[in-house]
Amino acid sequence: MAKRDYYEVLGIPKTATPDEVKSAYRRLARQHHPDVSKDNKKVAEEKFKEISEAYEVLADDEKRRRYDQMGFPGVESDFGPGGFTWQNFTHVGDLEDLIGSSPIFRQFFGGMGGPFGGVGRRAERRGQDVELTLRLPLTAAVTGAHPTVEVPRTSPCVDCHGTGARNGTALEICPECGGQGQVRHVQNRGFAQFISIGECPRCRGTGRQILEKCPTCGGAGLTRSTVKIELNVPPGIEDGAVLRVPGHGMGGRSGSRSGDLYVQVLLEASPHLRREGPDAFSEATVPLATALLGGEITIPTIEAHASLKIPAGTQPETQFRLRGKGFPRLPGSGRGDLIVTVHVEVPRSLGSRERELVREAFGPPVAAPSGRRDSIFRRRST
Repeated sequence: MAKRDYYEVLGIPKTATPDEVKSAYRRLARQHHPDVSKDNKKVAEEKFKEISEAYEVLADDEKRRRYDQMGFPGVESDFGPGGFTWQNFTHVGDLEDLIGSSPIFRQFFGGMGGPFGGVGRRAERRGQDVELTLRLPLTAAVTGAHPTVEVPRTSPCVDCHGTGARNGTALEICPECGGQGQVRHVQNRGFAQFISIGECPRCRGTGRQILEKCPTCGGAGLTRSTVKIELNVPPGIEDGAVLRVPGHGMGGRSGSRSGDLYVQVLLEASPHLRREGPDAFSEATVPLATALLGGEITIPTIEAHASLKIPAGTQPETQFRLRGKGFPRLPGSGRGDLIVTVHVEVPRSLGSRERELVREAFGPPVAAPSGRRDSIFRRRST
């Protein structure tokens, strides 16, 4: 593949700023990486190498100056006789940003404790996260709650201060990684050379080996315990929502930060209410006499009970809205409404006296065109 102008490769003008160079590279690298590109594998590798070589030159002020003055001859010496390889790629920080933005890139480069395997620095041995499930009454979604939960956790051993070695004894440098805590693997793929850096399997990323184990923790550097934590469940919380409590997970070794606590909140279901966002929905059945003459009924709400006035002549399936009887709005202020659908209970049978009263009020039933009988509420035509 013949060399193309580096500016043409990245699709940028010669006046492009460093940020524009980086942005163009990141966009093209995601598109043409051999593991994600839809092109033939060999073609994808060539494109990816071309993009990376262009960025290697244009992202470096000195190389870019020489390239602008002399073209390709001005930068060929920087890549050696074999041309551009991943070993020549010096902008590791920019590449880490690229890899960190994609799970595929992180897996491909074997990232441990950060993008690109923590190149140039030891990966942080962060403590593990803890997940819990908390069941609360439905009223917690209105008033909020402050429940106390017991959380299992690990903490650095007080005797060895998290090192795992008997107090006062030294740690030797790991012979596998030379104290770096990471091991490096090089893989040649076509014209490109890929480097993956992972945690050292011998020292588990610490870079040190224990000569004499701490008798208190058995060399683990951590001790187990149970702690009580008061949670803040905000009003308006949804069923199934997850609360994150930073730093209340398992402790990390040798002073590294603890993991986080994740609590999933499950609200008890109500047989009388249904929730849709900040609004609550319920149903009520009233006798025929109440629907005709009007009256007052008691209905359940989220927190207690409330009175609902039924106007005379209320039709079946009429909906009434009780303002501010729903759930708190998040984000925002105020509460949603309680919407009640009213069903009218029609008697299945009537006594003789009741029939007479219905006839006097509405007249006898009139046959419908379809052969069915109209409702007893239809007045006799005159």
